[in-house]
Amino acid sequence: MKQKLDRIAPIFPILALLLLIGGGVVYFVTRRWDWLPNLLLAGSGLLLVLFAILWPDNVRARLGGRGGRYGGALLISLFFTAVFTLLYYVAYQNSDWRYDATADNAFTPLPETIDLLQALDEPIHVLGFYTADSAFQRSEAEASLQAMQAYTNRLSYEFVDPNENPLQAEEYDLSFAGTLVFTREDGTFAKASTLTDRDLHTALVRTINPTVKIAYFVTGHGERDWEEFGVDGISTAVTLIEESGFTVESLNLFVSGAVPADASAVFLIDQQAPLSVEEVEAIANYVADGGSIFIARDAVDTEGRAAAETDGLLSWLEESWGITLRNDLIIDASLAQAGQTIGLTFVGADYGSSPITQGLEQFGTIFNVARSIETELPAEVTAVNLITTSELAWGETNFERMATAGEVAPDEGEDATGSLTVALSAQNTASGARLVVFGDTDFLTNSFLQQGGNSFLFENAANWLVDDVVSIELSARESVLRQVTITQSQLSLLQLVSICFAPGLLALAGIVVWYSRRQRA
Repeated sequence: MKQKLDRIAPIFPILALLLLIGGGVVYFVTRRWDWLPNLLLAGSGLLLVLFAILWPDNVRARLGGRGGRYGGALLISLFFTAVFTLLYYVAYQNSDWRYDATADNAFTPLPETIDLLQALDEPIHVLGFYTADSAFQRSEAEASLQAMQAYTNRLSYEFVDPNENPLQAEEYDLSFAGTLVFTREDGTFAKASTLTDRDLHTALVRTINPTVKIAYFVTGHGERDWEEFGVDGISTAVTLIEESGFTVESLNLFVSGAVPADASAVFLIDQQAPLSVEEVEAIANYVADGGSIFIARDAVDTEGRAAAETDGLLSWLEESWGITLRNDLIIDASLAQAGQTIGLTFVGADYGSSPITQGLEQFGTIFNVARSIETELPAEVTAVNLITTSELAWGETNFERMATAGEVAPDEGEDATGSLTVALSAQNTASGARLVVFGDTDFLTNSFLQQGGNSFLFENAANWLVDDVVSIELSARESVLRQVTITQSQLSLLQLVSICFAPGLLALAGIVVWYSRRQRA
């Protein structure tokens, strides 16, 4: 029996080689790496393993002689060369195969984004606007786009240098490089200004389901100039929402008498004169019909702002929405800008749960000479305190003392203390009307908007007003902390080893070789 088995032993390597060749031929003919090539390759390896297990003496005998050693080495080399060549071509022909070895799947889109990509029914072309100076950011963007391409064949991309192609950049109203523009064949587009999961997902959603958004900025009362590029203007903020898909128009209520029917949202920012009764009524009627309005008023520290307080807008806010803008100045010394003696420029401490504040904790938001907001909401109104101060803040009401005293402290019973609201959003559940109120306007100015997360805050607020937000809650990535703490002595030892270990090892090997040769001699 053993002799019969020994006679068929040479068949096993021959069959293994034939199966290996067969697997390669099947793949190159069909261009499909499915069950059949897999089976043939697995069978080849299994036969070689069985041959080595069942006939170890045969293997040693064949490889024991001089010819056997060279022949066996050649056969093994050919075998592994064939395997690696096959694997190379398999990987080359299937470039969309991906394996993300990072702990937090950093190079894999979120599940919600993958669902969108796999459901695409028309091509999406992405234009990446990066200059020659932003090669690293471009490589990061390309990695993100390649990760998205792995889940659809309807996504393509190219990179454009806005310095070399200014007309193409102007076509998409770009104000700075480092932007991805998602486009459709019909001309619809949306922009992602960062490579965060939310920005990429939101840009994809807005490209697939575009929303018509028209923003009207009220003028005629000394409001912040939305076309002014100076430090006190808000042109950067307006450009930001234009890049988010808004069409921006000015609105003089004295002339028009009503808010236009196509208005998606109305913005009233830092008026310096009171609205007329008719203008307040026009705004109230617009909101009563389900409209959306953005109101930002600074602390009453100028004559113009004091005059604006006399119109009926604040009374309407209080009566219809239960929202009151206090006549105070927020002082938050614990989170104030360094070098201040009082603390009028401060960072927001806490953020409410809202699409408007999504992800702002990592950036922070900065406010200057702000007033606080209190609420007593009617039954049909729901609200979210978007940004609040620390518990050590208070709303100073004695402005004269602030102007003369070096130090101030809250007056018990007069000044609001504790966690104060700087901004809030509200919605009327009956009419569907939406409202965002800020007790500050400086955060919108060209000098403050790019600080912290102020730009994200304003853009998110504008999009929430017109209900153009990613309604689905995106999956959160698991945060993996990678940190090594070493002492100075450990660092010195590590430096010494890294410098001396390799040369020392080579020197030791040389000594050993020299000594062994001397002993043989």
